[in-house]
Amino acid sequence: MTQNLALLPTLLPMISALVMLFWSKNIKGQKVVAFVFFLLMLLLSSFILFKTAHGEILVTFLGGWKAPYGITLAIDLFSSLMLTSVSLVFFTTTLFGFGEGCATKTHFMRLPLIFLLQTGVNLSLTTADFFNLFVAFEVMLSSSYALFAIETNAEKKKAVYTYIITNIVGSFLFLANSAMVYGYTGNLNMASLSVQIETLGKEPIILAISLLTLIMFGIKSGMFPFYFWLPESYPQVPSSIAALFSGTLTKVGLYAFIRLFITILPKDIPYVYELLLILSALTMFLGVIGAVSKSTIKGILCYHIVSQMGYMVLAVAFLTPAALSAGIFLALHNMVVKTSLILIGGVVILCMRSDNLEKVAGFAAQFPIFAVFFFLQAASLAGLPPFSGFWGKFLLFFEGIELKHYIFIFVAIVTSFFTLFSMMKIWTRAFLGEKTGVFKKPPHGMKRLVFSTGMLVIVALFMAIYAQGTLTLTEKAAFQLFDKQAYHRAILGD
Repeated sequence: MTQNLALLPTLLPMISALVMLFWSKNIKGQKVVAFVFFLLMLLLSSFILFKTAHGEILVTFLGGWKAPYGITLAIDLFSSLMLTSVSLVFFTTTLFGFGEGCATKTHFMRLPLIFLLQTGVNLSLTTADFFNLFVAFEVMLSSSYALFAIETNAEKKKAVYTYIITNIVGSFLFLANSAMVYGYTGNLNMASLSVQIETLGKEPIILAISLLTLIMFGIKSGMFPFYFWLPESYPQVPSSIAALFSGTLTKVGLYAFIRLFITILPKDIPYVYELLLILSALTMFLGVIGAVSKSTIKGILCYHIVSQMGYMVLAVAFLTPAALSAGIFLALHNMVVKTSLILIGGVVILCMRSDNLEKVAGFAAQFPIFAVFFFLQAASLAGLPPFSGFWGKFLLFFEGIELKHYIFIFVAIVTSFFTLFSMMKIWTRAFLGEKTGVFKKPPHGMKRLVFSTGMLVIVALFMAIYAQGTLTLTEKAAFQLFDKQAYHRAILGD
């Protein structure tokens, strides 16, 4: 069982997608089965997190072929932390989607595609093979294309074309990079590549591979200057799907970015990490400026996906275990907080039929529970103490000062102030003031919406109250990532 444990996170959603197809004419039956499968996936990922919390790396060799010749799946603490967070995002956003619309309007392919998306996400988080990572990304992105197709009308589809075209370009670069790596090294196993590349030194091919990796995962994760597709496309889909994409797609891009730059590529590549510092600062600042300029809840929150990504890339660019620990903490925090904020914005849209800040007001008086949820999560996103966002940013700023990167820390602090300003913009206009328009309850009432968003708020509060426990795990994950020898031994043997 333990030998095949690394396979289960990919196998379970794949089987779930197939089961959903057999229930295509029974949407209510689909929802019941989906609830059970998502709950099982959340329990499985939590068990895997427990197994890997003390440094164990779970490895599965598909077909019995040992590395580097066969396909290898490996789960370390970083993978399991991301798997657990991803499972929580899938569970809560899908449950929110059940209350978002009536059963007769739910497309019969929605749940199978969500499970297929989770298959690609989980495979991305568990594979130890470079080409298999490309395959996982394609499964994930193809599912997202299909979800865009069934969840948007003809007018909104135009804004989605940029998302599809940009990601297709990114996939082409990914494939070209895989071919370059294989042509130069003769294999694609990540542990084996890490050993080989360490012996190559500062050869030009390593710089070329590093820059191409930076570009392709810059596109996937929404970094400057490749982020333009994200804030235009995500607001076009229902809030549950937008929140799902926010909590998974860009974070998987970040995961792959960290895995390749820390585990495989050397730490002394000329100019690359200096470039990362500059790009992270531009991503933070321009993302938050875009958020401030928007006048819709979804528009503001989707620009913040970009802005917050800058903090995580900055942690990678600092290239120390302490900074990376803060970056992983911020990624986990952001997956929970950002997902819940978009879902709360979705409740405003359901009840007021708009998220334009010029047209909505007084939501707090009608539904105070969501006003409390939004205030807590907005404060956390801005990094106010003692919320979870504060701890990650505080540790990142402290490490930046230790490294004397004062300019980049200054940009990060300014970005936090603008983040707070944009969150207060939503709070004062949408939640406070006199009631405008007509409030309508969602088709299935509020219970599912309160439960799904409330779960995320509770997890965010838990991360704040027990920040030391979470930071202990992220520190272990960061040190394990920097300890390449342990990764080599787990996959290649002694």
